[in-house]
Amino acid sequence: MPIKSLESYLFERKLAYASSLDILSNAVLGIDTEYYLSRIYTYKKEQFLAAIGGVPSSLKDYVYTDLQVFQEFNIKPLFIIPGLPIQSQVANYRTNELSPQEHHTDFTWNKLNANTHTQYHYENFRLYSENLPMEPLINDLIKIFIEFGIDYLVTPYNPSFQLSYLYQENLVDALYGSTDLLLTKIDKFILAMEFPAREFRYVDKFKVLHELGLNERQFQDLSLMVGCTIQPTTFPIFPPQPKPVASYPQINNFKIGLDIVYQYMQFSGDNSNLYGYVLSLNDPKLTDLYMKGQTAIKYTPIINKDGYTELYNVEISKFNLEKDGDFFIEDELATTSTSSVGASPSDGKPVSSGTATTKTVCKIPVNLHDIISQRLPPELYFYQSIGLLPIKLLNSVTSGQYDVRPPLELGNNESFKSLIRSKFYLDNLDQQYNLITQVLARYYQVKKIKVKFWFGNEVELNSRMIPTVSKRIEHLFINRKLETFDLRTFFAESLTGEYNSKDELSLAGDLVSTVLLRTLFLFGIVDEKNQLTSIGKILEKFTRECPEVKQDDLEHLILLLLLLKSQTLKLNEVNKEFTSVANHYKVINSNYELSASEAATISLISKVMSLKKFNSSPINYQGPVSRSLLNFRSHVEFINSTLLHTSECVLTDLVIRQQQNKIRSTFESKDQWVNLINQLPFFKNVNNTLMGIVAEIYFEVALKHQKTAGSTAAETASFATSYLTDRIFQVSNPSFNINVFGVNADTTDQIKSDLKEAVSWWKLFVAFSKVVNEVDKSLCDDSLLKDINDADSLVSELS
Repeated sequence: MPIKSLESYLFERKLAYASSLDILSNAVLGIDTEYYLSRIYTYKKEQFLAAIGGVPSSLKDYVYTDLQVFQEFNIKPLFIIPGLPIQSQVANYRTNELSPQEHHTDFTWNKLNANTHTQYHYENFRLYSENLPMEPLINDLIKIFIEFGIDYLVTPYNPSFQLSYLYQENLVDALYGSTDLLLTKIDKFILAMEFPAREFRYVDKFKVLHELGLNERQFQDLSLMVGCTIQPTTFPIFPPQPKPVASYPQINNFKIGLDIVYQYMQFSGDNSNLYGYVLSLNDPKLTDLYMKGQTAIKYTPIINKDGYTELYNVEISKFNLEKDGDFFIEDELATTSTSSVGASPSDGKPVSSGTATTKTVCKIPVNLHDIISQRLPPELYFYQSIGLLPIKLLNSVTSGQYDVRPPLELGNNESFKSLIRSKFYLDNLDQQYNLITQVLARYYQVKKIKVKFWFGNEVELNSRMIPTVSKRIEHLFINRKLETFDLRTFFAESLTGEYNSKDELSLAGDLVSTVLLRTLFLFGIVDEKNQLTSIGKILEKFTRECPEVKQDDLEHLILLLLLLKSQTLKLNEVNKEFTSVANHYKVINSNYELSASEAATISLISKVMSLKKFNSSPINYQGPVSRSLLNFRSHVEFINSTLLHTSECVLTDLVIRQQQNKIRSTFESKDQWVNLINQLPFFKNVNNTLMGIVAEIYFEVALKHQKTAGSTAAETASFATSYLTDRIFQVSNPSFNINVFGVNADTTDQIKSDLKEAVSWWKLFVAFSKVVNEVDKSLCDDSLLKDINDADSLVSELS
């Protein structure tokens, strides 16, 4: 969140100057990733993202098209991704209290589910004042950056201060970010990129301060009162903002704040800062917010060019910029020497020899941990910077609390609650903490972490375990001299039961194999005797019988298998708590009503097919949504993130303890680390629910048409496909579901191809289910297998 209402004020006062991209030729451009995405995904884009889940389908297209413009001018982008929040950014909610965004999402779902509501396209799941949440996008962004060869950095905390440091260090030539950059030591920055026109808008900090008639400290103080990223609370001296639907211009708090500053300067004669004005408000809470905000401006940690995490002011002091007397002191040190025995002066006292020197000392508040957060070792911040460690987990280590917020579909779904608070997954979270905290100071090792669910039922985890998790898994190694990791090969060939290799691990494929083996051990898939349990046997048998299975499909099968093991959500049961696709999207000239068994069959098919990607990338999806499929996706996504976070913690432990590897010292470049991260399985988010929505509409429409018209299977399939292309996705309408390139994101060929791939994926799932039933009927009993086979008959008949 930039400085509130400042950007519009800068444009209004013509303080955002236009320039050509030619000027940036051959430059390194530091980019605030969160701000970059906020400029792309404005309020009118991705309005249904919270209703379908996943990341924006157009994200890759946007990055690719912008990268082409950068390459045209030989501009090298460096994307800075935000890291941990500071204390003022953390929102604490009471039991069953929803955030503004969650409340709006729930309200929108209820409107859509109203029996009389049909105007889907006029609804928006996004709040006007909220950007897309950044944390769920990070891993997919990193994957895109790696694919396109783009450099990135996950900063320890705030990207604006990281960018400012990189700029002063001459590691980047220009900055593209929010107005928060004006709080840092920079001279100018790019506020807006207009790629089609090959232009950008930049702001000169000196000219802004001159135009406003403020010094730097006054500007910072005003920004803290109005609200900014590091101090998001707007002081109550400003009027509340009107709703965005107002037909008149919104109130500009920054402009009001300027008038307050001018009046204060006139009557008090204090032209240095606004501390006196804040004190005059007689509100200790506001004074506390002000002081903490000023402290955060000076001391937000950044990662320096050596990979070490240091305080912003400490690093900036090395560049001999103008010093702030409140935070620096000049300490005169006299160089003294004592003469040797027998040569001392007659009085026997040491004397000063040499000249006095001056040393700059940074004054650091004693309660800085309460303002920023408790500090972690620099090595963990380095692993965070390359995307190896999950931000939410590290934040809970420092804060002592792990907040579990409701899923996108909201509601009070008992199966999802049972999943996230089950003993198995709480124990797994405890194991993650044990792996991380055992390489930290003893304070963290004995620190208890509270897991706070939005619905109550807080759980306190004690990450101390005897023996430690690291001790339990330290004997497990796989060393097959593999440079590249392949998930199918891993299950088909690597799980031999002999995991005591003594050779050094140096290749990425072996490192990832060892990490996944240890993760399987923690998930109970490999037992204490190094033997496979039923899940391991299922995966080994299936991968040997199906050598053509793709890694994405195999990941989905593993997630489904773990979902079956959890015994929470039932694949062959209709979700009665949440609605599926609205009926008006499935209306044809038929009076046929689905039976309960047919509805359950189609529900089963749509759940499984929802895991497959629908290859459409509109910038603002218009079409049907399904709350029940979103609920299913939430279950799968939770298991996926748990697997990934466990793997990341295991990998971090393996690297830090240097267990049969020396990659801490042998990895000479960031590219080697990136190559390792790029091979981790389960790294990306689960796909959105669109393919499941398409499948539900297709098979319900096809079944109704067949029962009514008595048509052949080929005619039925053709009718259902045409219904999708013409009625639902309107492929002949170029302005419907428009993509980055200005055309309809859906085509007839693409929809047919996606349906074909979804059917192939379904067949793979059926074959997998038979193996599961054969090996362990507790995971897939005969009743479930019968329902799957019945559904397969319907898929074969109608596709």
